[in-house]
Amino acid sequence: MDEMYKRRNHTFIKDTILIFFATVFFVGGPVLLANWQVNKSLQPHSPIEMIRSIQLREGEYALKTLAAYGFDIKQIRKHKAAVPEVFFANLPRELPRIKNSKIKKELFFSVLLPPVLKVNEIIRAERNKLKKIILKITLGSKVSEPEYYWLTQKLVQYKVKVQDVGDFTRRLGDILEELLNRMNIIPPELALAQAAQESGWGTSRFAQQGNALYGQWTWGSGCGMVPAQRDEGKTHRMKCFKSIIEAVDSYMLNLNTHNAYRALRNARRAFRDDQVINVIPLVETLTSYSEEGPAYVEKIKNIIRVNRLTDFSQARLRS
Repeated sequence: MDEMYKRRNHTFIKDTILIFFATVFFVGGPVLLANWQVNKSLQPHSPIEMIRSIQLREGEYALKTLAAYGFDIKQIRKHKAAVPEVFFANLPRELPRIKNSKIKKELFFSVLLPPVLKVNEIIRAERNKLKKIILKITLGSKVSEPEYYWLTQKLVQYKVKVQDVGDFTRRLGDILEELLNRMNIIPPELALAQAAQESGWGTSRFAQQGNALYGQWTWGSGCGMVPAQRDEGKTHRMKCFKSIIEAVDSYMLNLNTHNAYRALRNARRAFRDDQVINVIPLVETLTSYSEEGPAYVEKIKNIIRVNRLTDFSQARLRS
């Protein structure tokens, strides 16, 4: 189906639909987005915002909470158990104090795996919705106003550039193909490995105090922490988040939109939605993620290999 919308032989009816679609997008889109800005404080507009995160009180331990939810990482690795939907607001405070590296790593993966799978689940559902809309457009079927609105949001969210109505109608196939290419999951083993590397297995100051799991920088007015070793004249801060799942969501959107990770997205498109993604070709494209370049890539590969993170490649949340 990914190739269906590339057809250029539109009938008169299809061309009319495309022009109407473009008009709605460029004329109605800004109005809809303006209304959304007004109403967004009244209702959640992101599934992430609707997820309740557990705030551990003083003296409470994540290991006990995970056990209470029936979290068994050994059975999950063996594909004999699904992953309970347990989402922590912050990383466990006991992580820096745990001396046993095996226990520390398993706790880290146990806390990170549910939000990683949840964000992927949301992306997968939205990707399926996008495919249905693309099929409607291809077949000349009616696309509803909420679907137009949703598509407008997603083009903005995933930073797909459209110049004007003419550009949109001329490049409709390419634009929708680019959106589909960006709106895709990140293999769990990659998300876990990069979080481990960037956060010092959840023990860094940024990770513990601000859920800064992936080393993302910010220059805006949002939440940010000043690095102790920041060079003179630099103004960047380490981006922080209210919850772990928000950090995961931001990381995946970064990989799915930034030009530096275009090669990752192109490597990923070689796999169908019903296939397990081979993570190594994706890892090899991440030389721009860190100043370490190729050495960083080897570190991520090593974390995946040593910790057998491909055990989680087909993990699913408990329904």
